[in-house]
Amino acid sequence: MPDPYWRYKENLSGDFFIQHKITTANEKTGFHIHDAFEALLILSDGMRCVVGEKTYFLNRNTLLLFNNMDLHFLNMLPEATINDRYLLYFKPEYIQALSSASTNLLECFFYRPFDDAQILTLQADEAQELLALLLQIDAQYHGTDSGDTFGWDLLLKFLLGQFLVKVNLLYRRRHNLSAQTETNAYSQIYSVLHLIHQNYAEPLTLDFLASHFFINKYYLCSLFKKVTGMSPNQYLINCRIMKAKELLMNRYSVDEVCRLTGYKSLSHFSRSFKQHTGKGPKKYQLDFLDGR
Repeated sequence: MPDPYWRYKENLSGDFFIQHKITTANEKTGFHIHDAFEALLILSDGMRCVVGEKTYFLNRNTLLLFNNMDLHFLNMLPEATINDRYLLYFKPEYIQALSSASTNLLECFFYRPFDDAQILTLQADEAQELLALLLQIDAQYHGTDSGDTFGWDLLLKFLLGQFLVKVNLLYRRRHNLSAQTETNAYSQIYSVLHLIHQNYAEPLTLDFLASHFFINKYYLCSLFKKVTGMSPNQYLINCRIMKAKELLMNRYSVDEVCRLTGYKSLSHFSRSFKQHTGKGPKKYQLDFLDGR
């Protein structure tokens, strides 16, 4: 089936991409998602970031971490003169093989049982350390011999792995995660999350997930709640509602949104959507398009 988000999703043509961008005007005025994970290092002041329904006012030395379920946009406040940032995109499959039993490089994109998980405020020296790594990655990716030198692809992946190790260390420090966090066990939950992200429109029952990943369903529920703060079914519903918001914002009909997000009846979809947003889907769409 064609991707229903082609109208507004920024698709990654390969497995990895990095870019240093400096702009003097806003490029986007609406929400967007990526089909990859994104790390964005802000290098200028006066930025506004909206994630879902939360708004953040950010300055330089802020790192943004978005997985492929994070609806967001970044723009400049009126007083800002430039938007200077480093953008790094990668598909989780690209780097997952470098993770180990005790170190999951995707932890900062999935382990989110707390608020504001996408926003990581850095000290100046921390930001400079990350920037130095991004400069190395950029040079490796965009170098004149990129792709032609033996080992080029592995060196690029190793540099990304080094960057993600540092990001996760900062993330753990920010959220007071101890070294004893059950990373090995949690890595199973990251696989469950990835499957939900890719198949949210399917009827993913707890029994199916437990059977698919060979995990006792009660143990799965316990671990899942530690990682996400909710049950697998609640998470699945949240994913569907988030996708529904995206589609409604981009002028899809309520009937289309109902079908594309896995609901079998319009009444069930409308009821679930209103429970989570306080508005019916049509009113939500009209209010958004009217700027209310």
